Order: sequence, then C-alpha cells, then structure tokens
Amino acid sequence: MERLRTEGHARAADDLLEGFRDLNGLTDGWALFLEAADKVWAEWGKRLGAQERRDLKDIRAAAYEAVYRRRI
Repeated sequence: MERLRTEGHARAADDLLEGFRDLNGLTDGWALFLEAADKVWAEWGKRLGAQERRDLKDIRAAAYEAVYRRRI
C-alpha cells in the first residue's frame, strides 16, 4: 500500500487499505480483503507499474487461497 501511495496511486492504496482493515484472521475477513484487492485490480491494474501489478497479483492469490483453501 505504501508503494502504491509513493507511486502516485493514493486512491488505489486507500481502496486496498479499506479491505486490509477487515482482515481478522477469519475467512470472512479474507473474503473482504480479496474483494478490495479485486476492486483495485479492476479499477487500477492497467495504470500500475509492473512491480505493483506483480505485488497485487500475489496479494490476490494469497487472499484467494485463504478464502477458498486452494490456489488460483
């Protein structure tokens, strides 16, 4: 999130932070975080740098695995 903000994507960082705040260690918290990561990917993915896209892809994959107990 800090890298997003540093790279000039404050709104994307805020959207991701909103989902991060929902993380509570339970599946529902991970699902909300996954929704936030998917929203950032859909709205901002094309505007992000290559490293930010890779990082966001990894975040989404980890959240997906936490929710569905399987890899993408």
